[in-house]
Amino acid sequence: MEKKNASSTLTEIYKSLLAEQLAAEKKYQKSFSKIPASAQTDELKSAVSPDATDIESHISRLSRAMESVKQKSQTQIPALDETLLENLKQCLGKGSSLVKDTGILNILLAIFNLKVARYESLHRMATAIEQPEYALLLEQCSKDNQNTFAYLNQIAQNIIYPEMQKKTAAE
Repeated sequence: MEKKNASSTLTEIYKSLLAEQLAAEKKYQKSFSKIPASAQTDELKSAVSPDATDIESHISRLSRAMESVKQKSQTQIPALDETLLENLKQCLGKGSSLVKDTGILNILLAIFNLKVARYESLHRMATAIEQPEYALLLEQCSKDNQNTFAYLNQIAQNIIYPEMQKKTAAE
């Protein structure tokens, strides 16, 4: 009896996390679309495009996984996502500069690090509740986000930080 209870509890947690992540992805998609107007660095502008982040695929995969467990959508997102989105919004004001790009970049790194952790958890939960098809889809979402996180780190290391250093040295 305890095993069945634990399994149904894990399924409920999984369903809830799927719905939260789907709501968060939709808000991230909307916020990321505003970055090109505020960022100075071309690579940063393109790093969070829908094609570069595969966010549309993630939304589709999450929707499919939710349908499989009969979970309804929600608009509520976790407080941490709300905080990160608010911080990103504050960075996306008028004008563009390398200083602003550094702020945007650091928030994006936090967002993608969080997304990797969440998708890893969802992948493991889907495996445990015997949803192998969706476990694979969620694992792919994690890998996509790992790739974006790595690309953002390359932009920091090879473009933004060296340019900031040159600018500071020239002043």
